[in-house]
Amino acid sequence: MGVPHDYSTPEFAHARFSTAMWPRAEWRNVYCDLLRRMVTDMDFNVTEEKLSVDATILRLPGVGIADSRTTAFRTIRSRAMAKGTDDYIFFMCLEGAATFSHLGREASIEAGQAILLSSSDPHVIERAMSHHLFITIPKAALGPMAANADAALMTPMSCVGEKFLLLTSYVRLLMQEPNLAASELRWLAAKHIQDLVAVVVGATQDATEVAAGRGIRAARLRAIKADIESNLASGDVGSDALAGRHRVSARYIRKLFEGEGTSLSQFVLGRRLALVCSKLSDLRLAHRTIGAIAFDAGFGDLSTFNHAFRRHFGMTPSEARQSAAVHRASLEPGGRTGHARQSATGVAAA
Repeated sequence: MGVPHDYSTPEFAHARFSTAMWPRAEWRNVYCDLLRRMVTDMDFNVTEEKLSVDATILRLPGVGIADSRTTAFRTIRSRAMAKGTDDYIFFMCLEGAATFSHLGREASIEAGQAILLSSSDPHVIERAMSHHLFITIPKAALGPMAANADAALMTPMSCVGEKFLLLTSYVRLLMQEPNLAASELRWLAAKHIQDLVAVVVGATQDATEVAAGRGIRAARLRAIKADIESNLASGDVGSDALAGRHRVSARYIRKLFEGEGTSLSQFVLGRRLALVCSKLSDLRLAHRTIGAIAFDAGFGDLSTFNHAFRRHFGMTPSEARQSAAVHRASLEPGGRTGHARQSATGVAAA
């Protein structure tokens, strides 16, 4: 029995944890070990007989992130755990509530609020049934970017506004990013998270300008791309509609894609073509006509679709569907691939 994970290097790790996967006597040690290695060291006292934890944990260079849903329990970070560490812990309450004892003070937050802690000092957190996001960032990284991060410690802050929405949506998209193990991507993602947390806590003017061209820009672009993916078939993915949903100008959206060496229309076309191609390979959709699949993906004209598909993939949609069918057949028992495997191992084919 194990935790699903993808450890690539000490600078990158991704794990999902659920108490449903572990016996009651074992889950606590497993979860504490995951948090210690990937985010920060802490212990737990269970305050309910029936406890549940579901968490997604991400480790990036200099950044640890945990997105967790739990029943009520107490989190303890002892003086021994705090010794020798020098991070900020940004704790955001998405649902429920939590009470913090830290630095000789007590403070409570509820859904829609956040608080900043210091890993160098012990703390106790009393959590009700809740959904929380917490992020650890070295003080050496966040300190120079924030106007006065130490002054913000143990001060509840409202999570209302675009900057908080950008942070939470960006983190969730990172949790789903399959290519994040690539070195350049994980370093960029870590910088973007640091930018966004600095802006939320209160960045200096210089750091705000840097974040606008780096972390905020990246978060907005990811959010807009996710919006496009969700609305390719049924929604309006034009620049004006996207601008309205994301509260930016249409010109700003066009410039975001230009900065990637493409255009909004080219990106949308590419994603629609990829969607059609994947559906043409889906055996469950073999009964559907190519035209119906193209219309479902948002194409309004079959002639334009056929031309774009052939130009993009170097074959017609019909040829793509046939190629996928041949490939599936070759993988079936007795198919060409299966026969080749049998011959290679010296087992005679039937």
